[in-house]
Amino acid sequence: MALNLKGRKMFSKVTKVLDMGDYHRFEFGECVKEKFNTFVLDEGGLSSPLSISLVIPTKFEPEGILEIEEDTLHEILAQCSELVDAGYLDEIIIMGATQDEEGKADFGVLQNAVKIAYEELGLFKEQVDLLNKYRSQNEKAKRGLIDFFLKVVHQFDANFSKLLAGYGVYGATGHFGILPGKGSGIWLSIPLARGDILCFVDADIMDFKKEYITGLCHPIIYSWKAQEAAIKFVKAYYTRITVTKTDSQIPVFGGRVCRLLAVPMLKSIAEIFKLYLGIESIKYPLAGEFAVSRDILEQLNFPNTFAVETSLLFQTYDLVGPSSMAQLNLDIYRHIGKRFENLEPMAYQIIDSTFRVVDEKLGRSLTNEEREQFIFSYRDNVAQLIDEYEKTALSLEKKGEHISYSRENDLEKAQLLQKVVKDVLAGKSKEKRLRYLTLPSWRRISERTRNYFALKEMLRRRSNQSTWSRLKECKLLHT
Repeated sequence: MALNLKGRKMFSKVTKVLDMGDYHRFEFGECVKEKFNTFVLDEGGLSSPLSISLVIPTKFEPEGILEIEEDTLHEILAQCSELVDAGYLDEIIIMGATQDEEGKADFGVLQNAVKIAYEELGLFKEQVDLLNKYRSQNEKAKRGLIDFFLKVVHQFDANFSKLLAGYGVYGATGHFGILPGKGSGIWLSIPLARGDILCFVDADIMDFKKEYITGLCHPIIYSWKAQEAAIKFVKAYYTRITVTKTDSQIPVFGGRVCRLLAVPMLKSIAEIFKLYLGIESIKYPLAGEFAVSRDILEQLNFPNTFAVETSLLFQTYDLVGPSSMAQLNLDIYRHIGKRFENLEPMAYQIIDSTFRVVDEKLGRSLTNEEREQFIFSYRDNVAQLIDEYEKTALSLEKKGEHISYSRENDLEKAQLLQKVVKDVLAGKSKEKRLRYLTLPSWRRISERTRNYFALKEMLRRRSNQSTWSRLKECKLLHT
């Protein structure tokens, strides 16, 4: 491995990201067995079974959780209950980010979440019932001294913000308070979670299956040797079918920003600039479903924009290269999505963030010729991909999937996204995007504050107190 001028690793051997194929190939019982046979050393030097934390980022509108969203969360936690009963999952964290009209934390969604968890997760129900039975245990839980299996946490909870300030974290981040955005929620979940592997899934998966979790985590566990895994990162890919909240009767061939922007963009970056070779083989770069080993996750920075998914791909590639990254096919994926008109800001943020990375890698800004070459390559890749998408849509219809797809509609959306690319490359995108902020890695924060271990324990204690408060608010605790 050679180093470039900026001291980053350059991977001389070009390889693709490992494609693990269909998630069905990993038999559930074998995954559970492999997990129990894998051990790590804890902070005290003792050997203990590897642990897995599941993080579910959520963000619902201020008016509260809709029936379709509530039903979806029921299904996700029902499937997770089977993982809990088998001993595969060691912890679940639901990360809320809903704000009221004044921009303050809205805890209503998390109250619904603990109600659903009480109904669906036997272990969590038993923990809550124990608090109602024994007052001493309830008092301990009130102070955060009972470790709930499922924790509900709000990204903008003032108790977390104050704790971070008290440990000097904002001196390391350069920003006061917890930033908005999904990236900030994922960043906060890292010290909260205890797992050696953290698995992330979105809260909008309508046909969620427990095998999604075992499939994403298994390549990391299976490749574990001594105290670390050979495969560090596993990303999901799928055929995305979108049901919008406004029209749940007509599903559409979804993933438009990913299909028409992110995928062709990565292909063109490899083609024109010869950067991140191998990463262009990732079939769904914007998937919110992925598993990562903690040693890598704690080294990653997190943007507060929609660019978090692509940013994590680039950073992971820089750390370990494509041979330590993998992807897994989740087949057909039905989710609750947004109308395309609401996705334009996402597109601006993704392309803007990506070309910041490209400029940094090149050590300079793009020339006019390079901009033109990229646009031409991107346009050509989109045209080829739309041919493939049309075939995929026809194949879905033959399988009995009743979806709405129009080649003309894809071409129209591609034109809008091409304008986004041109605007960003011409420097005209500033009014279209949020201020780009980045949260530093927890490894860097640890070096700056020298209190990371104590901070983690206090954050986990606060997460237990938060869960207790939500249980009390929805009257599941008789106090």
